[in-house]
Amino acid sequence: MDTREMQYPFYERLLKAIKRQIREVQGPEPPSIHRYYRAYALEMERSRPKASTFEEALSGVSEADMILVGDFHTLDQAQKQFMKILQGLLFEGIRPVVCLEMVRARHDAALQRFLRGEADEGTFLQEIRYFEHWGFDYSHYRPLLEMLRDQAIPAHGIDGGRRLEDRDRFMAKRMGRLWKRAKGAPLVALIGDLHLCSTHLPSLLEAEGVSVAVILQNSETIQMRRMKRGMNPAGWWRFRRDRWLVNNTKPWVKMQTYLSWLEHGGEALCSLYGFCRIGDGDGEEVDLTETVFEYVKVLKDLFSLRLRSDDDFQVFTLNHLEFLEDPYFFREPGATYANYIREGRALFMVWHNTLYIPMLDVNRTVQEAAHFLMGKNLNVDIGRAAFYDRIHYYASGYLASKLVNPLRRTDMPDDMVRFLRGFPRFRTEKDKEYLGSLHAIYGIVLEFLDHLESGREIPSAYLYDLTKFDRKAHFALSETLGRMMGERTYRLYDAGQLSGWDLRSYVFLQNNAFLYLKGKAGEPGS
Repeated sequence: MDTREMQYPFYERLLKAIKRQIREVQGPEPPSIHRYYRAYALEMERSRPKASTFEEALSGVSEADMILVGDFHTLDQAQKQFMKILQGLLFEGIRPVVCLEMVRARHDAALQRFLRGEADEGTFLQEIRYFEHWGFDYSHYRPLLEMLRDQAIPAHGIDGGRRLEDRDRFMAKRMGRLWKRAKGAPLVALIGDLHLCSTHLPSLLEAEGVSVAVILQNSETIQMRRMKRGMNPAGWWRFRRDRWLVNNTKPWVKMQTYLSWLEHGGEALCSLYGFCRIGDGDGEEVDLTETVFEYVKVLKDLFSLRLRSDDDFQVFTLNHLEFLEDPYFFREPGATYANYIREGRALFMVWHNTLYIPMLDVNRTVQEAAHFLMGKNLNVDIGRAAFYDRIHYYASGYLASKLVNPLRRTDMPDDMVRFLRGFPRFRTEKDKEYLGSLHAIYGIVLEFLDHLESGREIPSAYLYDLTKFDRKAHFALSETLGRMMGERTYRLYDAGQLSGWDLRSYVFLQNNAFLYLKGKAGEPGS
């Protein structure tokens, strides 16, 4: 059996876990988006592409009036691939007009001023209201805009900012007008993959009387199907004469970039705080150890800890899971940690001072750097003491990340009540599947808080049942409670009711996550 086939169950589980986390952050899927996505998903499920090459794809699309290239907005490889396609066309002597979904059509004049060098980058972003209307990591799109400006390639904004179907209609009419003005030059557009389902934007453009070629990127359906059969999913693929696919990023990596962006922890925030360096070339990677060490130094400064010269650790990410083959992960607690990692969750282990962070986003990196400074493993035992220890562990990591990234948020009791009230209205089975465990956890969290705030002793049998549930749920219950208590503690600090020494004591000198449950001068609200 091929190694890829043997690994398929692992990666299928990992992908599903990341999708569940996305749904937990994002909430239930609106019916209109579900229908729109379903058409794309069905097309991929029914497709049987054949292996191809970049050169063959470039030759195949070069005769079309319009070339639509799929974009996954949080994945920098998607934007880099578009630039490669654009460079390939230029090399063949084809000078296209570029269409960008990231810029709204009504801001086209601002785009033109920027491309002519009449406006600086800050002015341009402000004029197109980039962070309000688009909001994805600008460092992914900057190289493309610089290429357009430096090589004087004409480009236009095409987005209409409406519902998905309305945006398709708007973009079709806008691109139709731009194509007529181009006088024979083809249009090459960078547009979200879902818009490129055959029955969406392409069919509307063809109705305008133009020929359309499509290049999709990173279909998880195609990739996982081939992995299940032990086949290589990467490379170029051809559906038919005018429709192609390139797979250059693993599905779980692609979806993790979206999860990181949803949680305000992507490269934009890394760049904001100045610790992540983004490579200019395709092969250039961030120095993982150096990046984590920068955060370790920040936390030592925040918590007034001594900077030692013997800090030593190793860092692994979603792209480097080979370390799980070590015999340590075949017995406890390593076996439990391996399952935890397979759920797509970050973790620090005292074993070789190892930090596992799916991607180097601010939230998880700082969180696990804090656990490294605490020098503690996640307690995987069953029992009251282990349960409370985990809650404190999670609360401390969350609190540290909140100090570095105040934009981080977690659901509080009021959010949980609203979620529970709305759960019966969830319309799709997928929503219920992905959010069912969250429904159970939120109900237990609220019940547990009632016990705590009543001041009465919590029954031992009740606590024992909680610890068993927590273990079965891969510690999602203690993590939810921990994050909530970390948020409450941060709010007390932000309101001036706790000092920096109080925070240091909370994280490093005691083991009670509920120390400031009521607050020193009253709880600042939930």
